[in-house]
Amino acid sequence: MTGTDMRWFTALAFTCLAAAAAADARRDAAREQGEVVWYTAMNVPDAEALRKPFNERYPFIKLTLLRATGEKVRTRILTEARAGRFAWDVVSFNLLDMDALNREGLLAPYTSPQTASGYPRGAVGPTWAAIYVRQYVIGYNTQLVKRAPASWSDLLAPQWAGKLALDESDVEWYAAMLDYWGRDKALAYMRALARQKPQQRRGHSLLTRLLVAGDFPLAVIHAGEVEKEKQEGAPVEWVRTLDPIITSPSQVAISAKAPHPAAARLLVDFLLSKEGQRVIESRGRVPARTDLAPGADGSLKVHYVDARLALRFNEYEREFRAIFGRAP
Repeated sequence: MTGTDMRWFTALAFTCLAAAAAADARRDAAREQGEVVWYTAMNVPDAEALRKPFNERYPFIKLTLLRATGEKVRTRILTEARAGRFAWDVVSFNLLDMDALNREGLLAPYTSPQTASGYPRGAVGPTWAAIYVRQYVIGYNTQLVKRAPASWSDLLAPQWAGKLALDESDVEWYAAMLDYWGRDKALAYMRALARQKPQQRRGHSLLTRLLVAGDFPLAVIHAGEVEKEKQEGAPVEWVRTLDPIITSPSQVAISAKAPHPAAARLLVDFLLSKEGQRVIESRGRVPARTDLAPGADGSLKVHYVDARLALRFNEYEREFRAIFGRAP
């Protein structure tokens, strides 16, 4: 071994030892704290599925869950903050709710070691990381569609007039398409799509059920919901060649005033780890890790919804209503 090799080996060994020592120190601190409080919009069965492996890994940490809709979780956190009360350690919900907390300075900077690889651009920010995603795609009923559209522009073909269904609240998809394509191109497309007279319903789960039932041949829905229906034998599929596939993350973050900060970091690391992500995948959700999610081979043209779009959400909503109609 040369002198250069020896120095490199020594430096590597020192780095590994330092990382191990830091991990041990954090684990010891979490042991002393003994609890982590997680506010989440995730449904109870899915959150409980994550509790068991987390407790097996860290039996000395009590995981306390508070589950509610994203809006209720956000309102509770903001109300508690105004009262000077900080009871939560970790929060997980959608991008818009997370952005509201971030703008209030309620999130702690944290980059989990788990995000060093396996997470795409757009999935990790200074104060948050994606744990699972919703992918906006064209879904279709295979009994009604023999040759599916291969692109967004294919939906403008005369044969699909009146045959497509949209969620009447798909403002996030609309805004992200403008962000990806550029305003002029995307507005022209959206107006042309509106002239196709798409049917509108409220809720992607309802759209998926109606697509399975054959109420319409095509719908803009979430890829994960199509996959669930396919597993149960439903005659549905989704288009993988879209450019882009708008991807909306459900994010996790730590409180800037977490009562149990070391335990909070362990929970976030677990949720972002392959073990935690596999549990999330087993619940029918699309994990954020690229080595587990559909298109891990890079075949999907994924575009993450950017948090900065949240600041203009009301404007995008007015535009969406003006183009597609249907009051909320």
